[in-house]
Amino acid sequence: MHQFSIITPTFNRAKYLTRIYDCLCRQDDIDLEWIIIDDGSTDNTREIVLGFEKTFEIKYMHQENAGKPSAMNAGMQIANSYIMMSLDSEDIIYPNVLKTVWNYFDAKTGKFENDCACLSGLCQYENGVILGKKFPNDYFVSDYIRYVKNKKISGDKSEFYVTEIFRMFPFPIFENEKNIRPSVVITRIALTHKTLYVNIVFQEKQFLQGGLSSQNYLLMYPLGAELFYNERSIPPHSFKLQVIHSGKYILFAKINRKKNIYGDAKNKLIFPLGKIYYFILCIKTSLKKIKIIQNANNKLKEAMNKNKRNQKIIKSG
Repeated sequence: MHQFSIITPTFNRAKYLTRIYDCLCRQDDIDLEWIIIDDGSTDNTREIVLGFEKTFEIKYMHQENAGKPSAMNAGMQIANSYIMMSLDSEDIIYPNVLKTVWNYFDAKTGKFENDCACLSGLCQYENGVILGKKFPNDYFVSDYIRYVKNKKISGDKSEFYVTEIFRMFPFPIFENEKNIRPSVVITRIALTHKTLYVNIVFQEKQFLQGGLSSQNYLLMYPLGAELFYNERSIPPHSFKLQVIHSGKYILFAKINRKKNIYGDAKNKLIFPLGKIYYFILCIKTSLKKIKIIQNANNKLKEAMNKNKRNQKIIKSG
């Protein structure tokens, strides 16, 4: 069994894979496997991967384009390690980060320190700017919901999970929807497992045009959005977040023409308040539409007035 499985779902990102390969080669004294799930790429991804020198085990799997959640599930099925990490094809980890992560792991218990299923650190851009906020504490044991969501700690984080635990939480798959918010799995894990948070930069991220981070998950994948908000409407989310998420669950349930919205609600006690928030969302949306129409009418009037002035000038000339 390897110490680490690094799983990279990729779609037409062949030119970035060498960066990951190079950063993995800079992980000294670590036994790792790199699992590349080619999600239907039409570029030279396969040729690039096959050209890498096997300084560590590389597992390459090609599948028809089905989306990142499906690719992650496929990668987890073949992962053989103590610790796993999902590393997007445009991102890298810094030299010897895996050795640092391993120092927090207890091979006897099969978990990180303090019986944690996850070790969460920081991400930064190439220019050294940290994504979002640092953690309030340099070393703290909690979970994603109570510590990150309820305390409003923004920004992507670099997360390493106990492989066998992460394998127990596959990504939900919906017909005709290729993606879902990745945090849906993190939220599920947080209900029963702890995370160790450290203010250490593990990862460098970049966000490419056309990547998943640039997509509107909610509008493009409404079934996933409905599940996402429904599962976030329960404790230990803060009372405010429960109300907001319940309202958004109702919104997407209506978009999906769900028949039994109340019956399938995860938090029926908060549902009446969620319904009020749903109506507030509808009013806000209507006001936005009215404002767009008003702006369009104003521009039309300005164009008509300008046309009239031009006609007067022509006649007077």
